[in-house]
Amino acid sequence: MVSQFPLSKVTTLQLQELTQILWSWSTCAECLAGKECNPPACSWHRSPILKPFFDFYKEEMLSYRSDLKQGQKAALESHEDLFAIIKKLKASPDAKRVDLVESLFSDRPVRSDQERAVDLGVRVMLMVNCSASRQDSVLVEDGNHQFPWRNDVTFTDYVRGIFSQKPHPGIIHIKENLRAFKLKKRSGLIFEPTDDIRSHLNFDHKKAVVKIFHHAAFLKEQLKLTKNEPQSMSVSESLQLGALPRALALETLDSIQNILFQLTESKSKALLRSLISSSNFDKDIISYDFSTVCNPDEKEVTYQYFTTELGDLYEEQSNPTPRGVKKWFEKKSGARYVMMATIAGIIFAVLSLGLGAFQAWIGWQQWQHPVS
Repeated sequence: MVSQFPLSKVTTLQLQELTQILWSWSTCAECLAGKECNPPACSWHRSPILKPFFDFYKEEMLSYRSDLKQGQKAALESHEDLFAIIKKLKASPDAKRVDLVESLFSDRPVRSDQERAVDLGVRVMLMVNCSASRQDSVLVEDGNHQFPWRNDVTFTDYVRGIFSQKPHPGIIHIKENLRAFKLKKRSGLIFEPTDDIRSHLNFDHKKAVVKIFHHAAFLKEQLKLTKNEPQSMSVSESLQLGALPRALALETLDSIQNILFQLTESKSKALLRSLISSSNFDKDIISYDFSTVCNPDEKEVTYQYFTTELGDLYEEQSNPTPRGVKKWFEKKSGARYVMMATIAGIIFAVLSLGLGAFQAWIGWQQWQHPVS
């Protein structure tokens, strides 16, 4: 009988193979045999800091369900099947989705299952949800509009399309006003983690919630893949390495560690530590590793992807959205209530004048008719 959840069990060996496929990790023989690691030659000694990503992987594997009829073959029967999809995505980023699906699953006829398998491969490789087959509840909660990877679009064009560049040199001048602790104090904003990089810095005005792509360790592994590569590297070339565009990964990490949470400031660090303990933010988010992931000329990041989102936060800091009691009072300040307040003021003035006249008359009577 075919298991409905064929990927629900994840072993250490499978995670080790995953890191080799995603980031070209080299795992020593001792680790592969379940013995004590032998750093620095072995990459697996870095695995503890990837725990949030591994937890994400396990949750995604548990979510894959193959609802097939008897005798049908699932698109994913093992983790190795998923790894094969990731390898194919890296090898052929300029192939259209329809061609990738057909080359991967020539012997597996259930199309919807094939589509889910490819979506899962992209999700693991780039932490991006490209599903066209279902409305992802996390994306809806994050305020993200569905942007599926269509059959006639290449992987490269899809990635280029969902991360459009919007350069704005003015961001550098407002960085000081975008500290998370200031936004929390002035506007009452709440910061929540997201596992989809597309949702990074999404701001829900109604709920006063800002989403933060908190997987710092994942971003650092992405940056290591493209470190020392030419600045002119294309999106296609990045994907062949298994990486997001370098500028995007740099900007995401910098927006967290140098803008929202300036790691040299005690208030920023305190808030970040509280989010790590209370909201399951990645612990590695508090570690600054410039020399290991950045090139010498990348100390100042030029913003071109999240300028709109940062601009929205700056507007909120400058003109906080009324919420709670303040919002109620603001609603009551319409023309009808202004008129009512004016009438009430006039009535109060008349009553005050009448009271004053009455008191004056009593005083005059007492003066005219003193009591002996």
